[in-house]
Amino acid sequence: MTTETIILALLVFAMVVTRPFEESRWRSGRMSDRTSALLVVARLPILVLGFALITARTPEVTLLMVVIAGGVAALLFPVVAGRLRRVREGR
Repeated sequence: MTTETIILALLVFAMVVTRPFEESRWRSGRMSDRTSALLVVARLPILVLGFALITARTPEVTLLMVVIAGGVAALLFPVVAGRLRRVREGR
C-alpha cells in the first residue's frame, strides 16, 4: 500500500466519520438546513481534489476535475437542501 493510497483512505474516512457529528448538530437545530446541505455537497469536490492530487494529475486536469465536481455539487445543492427541509418538517 502506497502513501498516496493511505492519504486518500484517510480523506475518505474523515469525510465519513464527520458526517454523524454534522447530522446530530443539524437534528438538534444547532446547524441550519443550508449549512448542512453545503457540507454534504462540498464533499464531492474535496474528494475529487484529493484524488487528483494523490494520483498526480496535471494542474489543468485537476482544475477541470474540481470544476466539474463543483458544478455537479452546485446542481445537487438545491435537491439536498430541499430534502433536508422536508425531513425537518416531517414530510
